Amino acid sequence: MYEYPQIYDVIVIGGGHAGCEAALASAKTGAKTLLLTQSLDTIAQMSCNPSIGGIAKGQIVREIDALGGAMGRITDSAAVHYHMLNTGKGPAVHSPRVQCDKKAYQFNFKHTLELQPNLDVMQDEAAQIAVSDGAVSGVVTLRHTFYRAKTVVLTAGTFLAGTIHIGEEVFPGGRYNDMPSNELSKSLKALGLHIIRFKTGTPMRINARGVDFDKFRLQPSDDPFQPMSHFTDYAAQSKRKFLCCYITRTTEETDKILRENLNRSAMYSGKIHALGPRYCPSVEDKTKKFPDVKSHPLFLEPEGTNTEEFYIQGFSTSMPEEVQRALLKSVPGLENASITRPGYAIEYDFSDPMDLYPSLESKIVPGLFCAGQVNGTTGYEEAGGQGFVAGVNAARKTRGQEPFVLRRDEAYIGVLIDDLVTKGVNEPYRMFTSRAEYRILLRNDNADLRLCPHGFALGTLDPQYKPAFEKYRAEVERLKADPSYQVDETGLYPWTAEKVRFHVDVYQKYAGYYERNKKDAEKLAQAENIVIPEGFDPSAVKGILIESSQKLKTVRPRTLGQAARIPGVTPADIQLLAIHIERYRRLQHARKNG
Repeated sequence: MYEYPQIYDVIVIGGGHAGCEAALASAKTGAKTLLLTQSLDTIAQMSCNPSIGGIAKGQIVREIDALGGAMGRITDSAAVHYHMLNTGKGPAVHSPRVQCDKKAYQFNFKHTLELQPNLDVMQDEAAQIAVSDGAVSGVVTLRHTFYRAKTVVLTAGTFLAGTIHIGEEVFPGGRYNDMPSNELSKSLKALGLHIIRFKTGTPMRINARGVDFDKFRLQPSDDPFQPMSHFTDYAAQSKRKFLCCYITRTTEETDKILRENLNRSAMYSGKIHALGPRYCPSVEDKTKKFPDVKSHPLFLEPEGTNTEEFYIQGFSTSMPEEVQRALLKSVPGLENASITRPGYAIEYDFSDPMDLYPSLESKIVPGLFCAGQVNGTTGYEEAGGQGFVAGVNAARKTRGQEPFVLRRDEAYIGVLIDDLVTKGVNEPYRMFTSRAEYRILLRNDNADLRLCPHGFALGTLDPQYKPAFEKYRAEVERLKADPSYQVDETGLYPWTAEKVRFHVDVYQKYAGYYERNKKDAEKLAQAENIVIPEGFDPSAVKGILIESSQKLKTVRPRTLGQAARIPGVTPADIQLLAIHIERYRRLQHARKNG
């Protein structure tokens, strides 16, 4: 075996959306970082839809951006269509979504990684997590190379023992035409991680050459639009040419074809046994579960500016290819369109996220961090948010620093990670605004005010923006205090006086709810500040319910606040825990001081 001469602080396994953000975040904090990926040609590839953002997902991207991550800026660099969702509702749930040129997105992210100091990118396949003295010591690859490291971030996506299904056809794959990571999956099981299996899928892609667009409803890009990144120059961005999306519906003929061929679908033929995402079902799943609905919406989304390929959102399927072609012809306007890539379903291994601390470090293997679909989530955005947190915390662990953990009232990323590590998953997890009890505080328009200070403190957000941000924050507070105040534009860029006024206008509309939410959040923060001491076993406290004891033993909460959010743990249990934690602290203090 060849031992690579460089010793790394952090090795990131996987070059998807979680891995890219993890590697950048780690390197930006000063940690010597290596990104290992099966193929340099598929870094940051958009394996499914060619878009970033969506309901609650757009908020996550703006949070990543405010923290110093790259997803928002790369999105704007590759944008072909902007749309703000939920504008018919209140600003708390307005969610940006951007169609991207998927190849431009991929190449721009790759170039960003290549330019990042402290970061090496290597094409090789991780086969084994190496452990020494009970903790991570590096990674062994299929090339029999040992890369030594203090910590490892696992972001394997759908590649762990991945299996692809197209009707009756079944073959190995982490993605179509990409081999799965079977050896790595075996390594994780050998280390004692609890490995479970999920399923997801993707629609067919088509050549637009034969599409009759006159039969569709046009969805032009928003004008004016809102860039995804806080740091994008709107004036420069507005000079770009944007494309249209298109909306149509399936027909009764589509429904008939699906019903006649349900037994040929991998989903319903018995070939797939893993659970799939309830909130992103295949078209055959919709037919089966909603028998009275004979028509479903479809969205045609361009995959780029220099291609005729379109993605059909809402047409995810694992039907045989010939059935997929019949389905396509049953939709008005698509009769003469040709399939360029068939839709497929994929089964893959993932690791139980309840085995993780809120820092995303494994409770089983110290020094191993996990992020993205390997934690049972779906979506580029959820992956990117986890990747950022895992990358930062892997780097912080090498320096002996406290973990960086976002609370539920601070960020959707905080809600996401807390849900995963506290409640676990029984289906692929997707973020929604309804999951956030403090969503009035967690708007897309105030992600910068909430999280830029964290980005500056972590060293992940470029300090050149700090003076302008401080000026922007001060102007917001002045306008809140005095509605007649004239905002000073000087020194605000990339923020603007218009953004100051918009933010304060939203705040005033929500003022009563906002202050009530803030008070509730302060109570949450108090509970989060009560850290469960090392050596204290909350599951062993006498007087708590047996069910509570079992769940506390499984989750091993980090704080009293996290313990309170475990399903089944009662307020009475929490009160008892608080008393015993205080007693334990006093006893430890007395012993320490003789």
